[in-house]
Amino acid sequence: MKNFGKLFCACIFFVSCSMSLLAVNPGHSTFCTNNPTEVLGKVYNSPVGIWEYTVEDVPYEYSAGTLIITKEKEGYKAVIKVNYNTLTATDVKVKDNTLNFSVFIEGSKVQVSLQVTDDAINGNANSTEGTFSLNGKRNKS
Repeated sequence: MKNFGKLFCACIFFVSCSMSLLAVNPGHSTFCTNNPTEVLGKVYNSPVGIWEYTVEDVPYEYSAGTLIITKEKEGYKAVIKVNYNTLTATDVKVKDNTLNFSVFIEGSKVQVSLQVTDDAINGNANSTEGTFSLNGKRNKS
């Protein structure tokens, strides 16, 4: 407790210095932005999260599953839980509100392209068997 006053003063100093830097460079910070609607749109349309999805015209065991998207330092990761299996996606790319990745199902490569809009995903899964429509909703629980 002896050094609490010094620690408190140091914290106030660093916070005030940081705030002055934010005021000088408002476009270079996640705390200070000129357009809060833009930031909210990016967060709201982010693919990061847990998605419950369905696929049309595929065998029953592949017709529904869970897609888990995470963001790490090296980029985005996608894991698909379907038919009591966990599949790891490759070539995961996110640009604006589009998510693209590949996954191997029973030895065949399936390329998936999804559009993220609010709490919904819509897109296609392309495989050697054809193109299939994929739709899903964000799991909020």
